[in-house]
Amino acid sequence: MFTYSLTPIEQLPSRVDYKEYFTDVIGIVTAISNVITLRARGRQNDSLKRVVTIRSESNASMDVVLWGERASSFPAEQMQKEGEAFPQVIIFVGTIVKKYASSGAVTLADNSPCKWYINPDVPEARALLSSIGNTNQPIRWDQQMTPTKATPAAEHKNVSEIKDLNPFKYKKMDFLVTVTIRKIDSSWWYNSCYKCVKTAKPYGDLYKCTDSECNYIGKPVQRYKLSMIAGDETGDIDFIMFGRWVQRLTKKTADTLIAENPQGFIPNEITRLLEKKFEFNVSFTENTTSSNKVCFQVNAVVGEVNDTNALPPTGSQSSSLLISQSASGAIQRTPQKSAAFTLTSQSSGGQPCFKHHTNKNSYQHQRVTAYSTELWIQ
Repeated sequence: MFTYSLTPIEQLPSRVDYKEYFTDVIGIVTAISNVITLRARGRQNDSLKRVVTIRSESNASMDVVLWGERASSFPAEQMQKEGEAFPQVIIFVGTIVKKYASSGAVTLADNSPCKWYINPDVPEARALLSSIGNTNQPIRWDQQMTPTKATPAAEHKNVSEIKDLNPFKYKKMDFLVTVTIRKIDSSWWYNSCYKCVKTAKPYGDLYKCTDSECNYIGKPVQRYKLSMIAGDETGDIDFIMFGRWVQRLTKKTADTLIAENPQGFIPNEITRLLEKKFEFNVSFTENTTSSNKVCFQVNAVVGEVNDTNALPPTGSQSSSLLISQSASGAIQRTPQKSAAFTLTSQSSGGQPCFKHHTNKNSYQHQRVTAYSTELWIQ
């Protein structure tokens, strides 16, 4: 008994990041990669990855990316052997259509309900085989995806230590920091290019990508871009967080918050992040080496830290949370103001005292709320 609702490969680009339903697809297997070990950016553990390439009746091609146990359990050797004599038809169900931000390539990624049916006896498979007649091309074993050396785990540092790092020497390295968000800029979203997620600006009735190598013209995508100052007891520094990581903290998409709030208003889902303590996986932004302004990009939110044994606040003054109103960049629908306003917290004490930890194992008195991560590299 097979349960599926097939989408033609040619229509998959229109379902990028479509999360209402999973995507099912059918195709003839043309290539299979060996399993490689890699570490997705922002993760502390290695992952297994395999790519299966399929094609449609009209020769449209699509890569299906399998991770973890699915990558290792996929019957690659048996399928390649049987593919020497007969075409191998496969149905993948429970996948999500993804697009790489760097190249714009569209692929299918497995998900928790993902499974496959090999050479199923169903009308769609019979029709696909009939369309190619007696021709058969053996499945290509893609050896170009060679195993990679494991990336060292990110080292935990405090703010003072990452401030002193040479961005030219360490620009491709990740670090773990435990910081409290002090300040959030009012420019919390931007119009991004549909293809490459770079900034898109008005171009007649549409928007045009500002990247000269892309130059895509079309409707933009509203995407999170959260600029903030965060720090620990050793100092503060600038951070920037994009897209899905902000969405995981707010639990809403950027366009939803834009629709739900007045123009120029910073949603409560964002302001409530102030004075919260998180463990971030970070690295230098690309602009740090060219602008001489040190800023770190949040590659992953490892977890939220609740320090239940922190020293009690001292003094009687109420703590303050500062939200910057100076918008930077050409972000649409966000007013630019030079002033700043202050929100008074509900706590009756002063600023809490934070304790620095040199490694993750020293969190003996803290509760860390972990955020799940997708095995997807962008």
